[in-house]
Amino acid sequence: MNFRPTSKQPRFSRGIISYDIFLTDFSMKTSNQSLPENCDYLVIGGGSAGAIIARRLADANIGRVVLVEAGINDQDDPALQNLSLLDNQGDHTEWGFLAYPVADRNNRIHYSRAKMLGGCGNHNDCAFLIPPDSDFDRWKNLGATGWEASSLIKYFDRIESMVHVERQPPVNPESRRFIDAGIELGLKEVDFRKSITEGVGPFPLNSNGDLRQSSSVAYLHPVAELPENLNVCCNTQAARIIFEGTKATVVVTDRGSIKANREIILATGAIHSPQLLMLSGVGDQKVLTELGIEPVAHLPGVGSNLVDHSSANLILALNRELSPWTMTCCEATMLLKSNSQEPAPDLLYHFVLGVRDKYEGRESHYTNSVKISPNVTRPKSRGNLALVSSQISDAPRINLNYFSDPLGYDIDTLIQGLRGSRKLAETRVFSEMVDHEIMPGPDAQSDDQLTEYILNTCETVYHPSGTCKMGNPDAPDTVVTPDLKLKGFDNLRVCDASVFPDMVTVNINNTVMMVAEKAADLIIQDAKR
Repeated sequence: MNFRPTSKQPRFSRGIISYDIFLTDFSMKTSNQSLPENCDYLVIGGGSAGAIIARRLADANIGRVVLVEAGINDQDDPALQNLSLLDNQGDHTEWGFLAYPVADRNNRIHYSRAKMLGGCGNHNDCAFLIPPDSDFDRWKNLGATGWEASSLIKYFDRIESMVHVERQPPVNPESRRFIDAGIELGLKEVDFRKSITEGVGPFPLNSNGDLRQSSSVAYLHPVAELPENLNVCCNTQAARIIFEGTKATVVVTDRGSIKANREIILATGAIHSPQLLMLSGVGDQKVLTELGIEPVAHLPGVGSNLVDHSSANLILALNRELSPWTMTCCEATMLLKSNSQEPAPDLLYHFVLGVRDKYEGRESHYTNSVKISPNVTRPKSRGNLALVSSQISDAPRINLNYFSDPLGYDIDTLIQGLRGSRKLAETRVFSEMVDHEIMPGPDAQSDDQLTEYILNTCETVYHPSGTCKMGNPDAPDTVVTPDLKLKGFDNLRVCDASVFPDMVTVNINNTVMMVAEKAADLIIQDAKR
């Protein structure tokens, strides 16, 4: 989850590292070098997945690896390393997307996507959770053969061998009251690193103190000391992939073209990966032709099946000044099962310190306030993204299409979530610090009133996925097969959140890193055959 408070909150560095080191010039292996003309493995996108894949392939010594990233080298900006400086990151680290949350309404929400080495792992609150087994067993049942929970444990273990996890990070007094309020309601305080179950507790964080442990920090830093067979080219945006028959051969960037002799690995995320495929001629043939793009392959699933965690806010004014937080404004969480038939909790609550409106044109900000934000863990609604032109510089239209599921599961779950938020706010320990409810306000009590409130103010937890869905090759909406290869092609893999067959119950960054670790294994195994 990403959040940038507009009113400056006091932050404290825990002194893990001197951040003066990040002001050193690390550009010798990044964008100041000439762009290589060819390589064996070309990784497009240096975010949570791409950084891992590039390093694993280089260490396997199976050929020359080039990693291209549209954004900056994260080592050049200390705010990108320090979790406590999230609100100090500039616009140059952000794509500036806007998205339509609800289909029949024209309001747009700021849809934060990172533009830097390390991707959204340098742009989030570092919540680091392993989804329940039932999520991945569902992936297998949806056609992702080999992705059952038992086969993925080793990849999560591998990540944790590289990434430091703060299991019990410090929380401020308001976050502690949130946890104690859950206990007052009868929940147990849970270590969510051990299991995803009903309970309340601090978020485990992939950080070392307030130093982020993103994929770039853990796998690539220091960039100047990377293996000789790995080149990292930042400030380099891929614009098109060129195909010859069933092979992807060349990637055209804004700095020149690179030929890949063996494989191209697309890891630019759930928005850019389908956009780049469509601009390269892979997608719905009719739509591409209308935009003047010559079709290469008719894969109508590209850009569809967009799934995201939608949330609703209970915003509360405090009767005291909000305490500072040491690392992140999202320190505590609660998981609940509102439906006993669900295999795992169906509501995840973020407790957020400080509030700002994420909608375009809305400037309402609240001082000394907090929000309790339930989200639907496994939503049924599906959105899509659509090209608006044949140019990579034109952002696609992002239709989140929240609450479009015909049986109304998502909206009903969020209504229950808001009612649960109010119960928590009314506990003795939590109510002691509350002055009044700001939104939705005490007059909104009926299901119809809460529905209207949710439709007008729903937010995102910034977890887009599913837009290049992995599954059975015979299914018409499948984009990549279980080996992560683009359906119908020999040497192009998609390896990021876009391949999720369905949403996972918790924050997705750890799962994206798992996809990268498994992808690296698949590529290395193929290379050694």
